[in-house]
Amino acid sequence: MVYLTEMHKITILQMIGYGDRTRTQAEVVRLFQEKYPELSPISQGTVSKIEKQFRERGHVRQLKKKNPPNKLKNPHTSSCQTTSALNISHSSILRVLTENQMHPYKLVPTNELAEDDFDCFTNRKVLFSDIYIYT
Repeated sequence: MVYLTEMHKITILQMIGYGDRTRTQAEVVRLFQEKYPELSPISQGTVSKIEKQFRERGHVRQLKKKNPPNKLKNPHTSSCQTTSALNISHSSILRVLTENQMHPYKLVPTNELAEDDFDCFTNRKVLFSDIYIYT
């Protein structure tokens, strides 16, 4: 497979032409090989992909990948640890996490009520019963 720079792709688009002055893919392959003999040969499929990419996007630049850094993929590191490891602001870390549908908090599953939970429920029940009885 041939790696083509942005300039090579633009040259291919110029060789294709536009309007009623277009060339076939075979002609473009031949012209490209004549202009750049040091590169390995390109195929008609390559020319077709470059033309399709230009028609769909309006440019031939390589798209940036949206994968987060590997340090962000570890679910066991906190956002503060990630901030210090990558030297990025905390708000940037949180923004990247939300863009990648990750959550900056840890859920702690429990099978029973904690000590604090009981007091909260008891207070509400007492308050409800007092209101019900005395009104």
